[in-house]
Amino acid sequence: MEGHGSKNTITLNDLLFTTYFSAASDTAYEYAISITKRYDAQLYVAHVIDLGPFGLMVSESSSSMFKQAHEQARQKIECMLTTRGIPSEQCHIVVTDGGLPDALIDIMRQHQIDLAVLGTHGRRAFKKLLVGSVAEEVFRIAPCAVLNVGPIVTPTASSVELRHILYPVEFAPDPSDAAKYAVSIAERYGGKLTLMNVMEDVPASAKQQETFPVPVESWIDDHISKGSGLRSRLAFERGAGPAAEAVLNYATTAAVDLIVLGIHPLDPVIAAHFPRSDTAYEIVSRAPCPVLTIR
Repeated sequence: MEGHGSKNTITLNDLLFTTYFSAASDTAYEYAISITKRYDAQLYVAHVIDLGPFGLMVSESSSSMFKQAHEQARQKIECMLTTRGIPSEQCHIVVTDGGLPDALIDIMRQHQIDLAVLGTHGRRAFKKLLVGSVAEEVFRIAPCAVLNVGPIVTPTASSVELRHILYPVEFAPDPSDAAKYAVSIAERYGGKLTLMNVMEDVPASAKQQETFPVPVESWIDDHISKGSGLRSRLAFERGAGPAAEAVLNYATTAAVDLIVLGIHPLDPVIAAHFPRSDTAYEIVSRAPCPVLTIR
């Protein structure tokens, strides 16, 4: 891990991981564990109990089973945490109930979470996050950055290493907080950082290789100090055609480990009824690696 060489270093003090105790969620958990260790952060592991089934029962039976569900969830999380080498004082268990995504947003706010790690896999209890409008609602209104581990991310065979980070950028200039995360994580993991600019009005077949154009040089001066070793691990990629396709194609061919994506915020009501998927959701749902979204 390098020293803090960025001009806009971020701190990740409190992380949230939401589990539904499925094999599919193990992949997201590996990322949560890795980042917790790299940033020496507090880790909140949460489980949200769906109230739907309990509403169909008589009150006494419902209350007993509801308490049992809470206790079982807590015990399962305790078992998860005991094998991962994180000191107990850094681990916190949160078992709550309600509907998604409101319960997740409440947890983020209550515990002042800096980064939430969500596994958007096909587990039945978590399928709601695969529906475009609801998934988009989470990362567009979350009060923190969200690491989305999508349905086609390959499970890790060992500890997570973020060796290649991709940051799509428009330039002009770039005041987005996403830049801070891209730089900070690349420095923390000693990884390569590729800046990508996509020209959507140019056919993909017309794309040309370039060295650092002037806007990239300005971006580097704005976001990375001259003493940072990250400057020697920078690359630039010019994309062409539809933005989502350009980003996803490069992420696949270049074996990118993480995409950092700045997104536009939405009003909660609008986000809940967003009429169609946009570039951000297309990338999150189809990326071969996790996607970190920052409003």
